Amino acid sequence: MPLRRTAIVLLVALAGWSALAAHNAAAQDITASCDPTCSAWRTGDFSIDWTQFPALGVPGTRIVSGCVDGQLTTETSGTLVWCGVELVDAMQTVLGTAEESRLIRLDKTAPLVTGAGVSRPPDADGWYRTPVGVAFHGSDATSGIQSCTSATYATPDSRTASVTGTCTDVAGNTSAPSGFALRYDSTGPNVTSGKPGRKPDHGPWYRRPVTWRFGGEDALSGLDECPPVVYGGPDGRAARVIAACRDKAGNVSTRRFSFHYDATPPARPTVRAVPRDRAVRLQIAAGPDARSIAIRRAPGRGGTRDSTIYRGRPKSFTDAHARNGTHYRYTVFARDRAANRSRRTVAAVPGPRLLEPPDGAVLYAAPLLRWTPVRDADYFNVQLRRDRHKVLSRWPARARLQLQSSWRFEGRVRQLDPGHYTWDVWPGFGPRSAVRYGPRIGRGSFVIPEAR
Repeated sequence: MPLRRTAIVLLVALAGWSALAAHNAAAQDITASCDPTCSAWRTGDFSIDWTQFPALGVPGTRIVSGCVDGQLTTETSGTLVWCGVELVDAMQTVLGTAEESRLIRLDKTAPLVTGAGVSRPPDADGWYRTPVGVAFHGSDATSGIQSCTSATYATPDSRTASVTGTCTDVAGNTSAPSGFALRYDSTGPNVTSGKPGRKPDHGPWYRRPVTWRFGGEDALSGLDECPPVVYGGPDGRAARVIAACRDKAGNVSTRRFSFHYDATPPARPTVRAVPRDRAVRLQIAAGPDARSIAIRRAPGRGGTRDSTIYRGRPKSFTDAHARNGTHYRYTVFARDRAANRSRRTVAAVPGPRLLEPPDGAVLYAAPLLRWTPVRDADYFNVQLRRDRHKVLSRWPARARLQLQSSWRFEGRVRQLDPGHYTWDVWPGFGPRSAVRYGPRIGRGSFVIPEAR
């Protein structure tokens, strides 16, 4: 082959290699107007415009397929569009090919809220009384659900409460708000009344268990119940019973009602019976809670089996209508403000008697001699003997005589020397000169021991 022709062939080959290199560069220069977010979700119609940039020195390109410019309006979860071209020279000789594609995703429709769920069941009877969480859920046919809102309902109280929520799809469309209805009542009912089931036992006081019944009202969920309460203590001038009413939502309200309650009897009175001549002295000490006492004697007055001989404030009492030698039983009842009662019974046989010192007592000082008074007695005669010898005789006007360590009797000075002493007492009536004495009241004794 001639040298000139060989050179031409070589130049043509080099031109082909140059054109192929230009094709490879041009393949990277096919672009779409939506770049760089063609593959992102779109929520509205948009246009695509393909552009090809031939490489330098290449006459041009020729579209093989696709490369359609225009507006995209149909929703799609993924549609592939492409642009394929051929690189040609001036003679329309194909020098190479290039192709680019884009994934188009279009969602113009908002999702739907299909429902909502609560974080827990209602508290009572379909009502909520404490904060509750509400989470919404939905659906979307094209891009799918991205998220739905949630909220916590805590106020206000309402039988038509509502929580509003929305859902958003992956493309960014947001649904219309949707409401979730619930019933909410966090306020307790009103306790309107409380009444005991019976009248007080005494005055304003109850002294036995009493049943209280209550009433209430609730304007929202409605009243469920106000259970009765049986009160049996503790005692008090302002005893309190507590009403607890519940509404249908489970809210509970309480209210206190005060009243007088005393179921405890007063302390038993302390009673000491002191027999006297045709009388019995009852020394009575009642506790601080005793408001009154009653004294019942058996046998009673007028030949009755028993009778009440005193009613009134707590104090000592003398039964001045007793017969000497009769065995009496006295029952003292102490009553408190609620009419609770306690009792104490003592026995006594009236009649004159020596009181002190106790018979046979050993004494180291001159004693006080005492005896019961005798009705209508004007004086008493007291006689003292030591070792059976009379050493003293006195006529006191009162039912007592204080002995001395020394005294005069029958013209001689006497002393309270060690020895065994007896003493006797008689009641005297009228002037002493009349020498009218009643039966001896009694005889007692005491001992004065040798000095140590």
